[in-house]
Amino acid sequence: MKKINENEVPAKFGTWGSRYLFNEPDFSAGSAELIPGKEIAEHMHDDEKEFFYFIKGTPLFKACGKEYRVSEGDAFLVEEGESHALINDTNGVIKINFVKMKIK
Repeated sequence: MKKINENEVPAKFGTWGSRYLFNEPDFSAGSAELIPGKEIAEHMHDDEKEFFYFIKGTPLFKACGKEYRVSEGDAFLVEEGESHALINDTNGVIKINFVKMKIK
């Protein structure tokens, strides 16, 4: 069994960005905070599914050529090979949890 606290892991960009809580060969999980005006550019994973759970804020989420105005509590499962992006076009910080699962 492994245990970690989110505050023990530095954010990718100092005060914001992703924090990988677990990073195993076939599985990773973490959280991310995006400050206003920042984004995770459109990309895809050929060998991973990615689950997103939106905790705080109402960002714009793009997936598979569609745009979604996210609400707190929304969840998405992006399959391997599907493009996705996250844009914080709001005035507040957004927070998500994510899980990536390798597809064999």
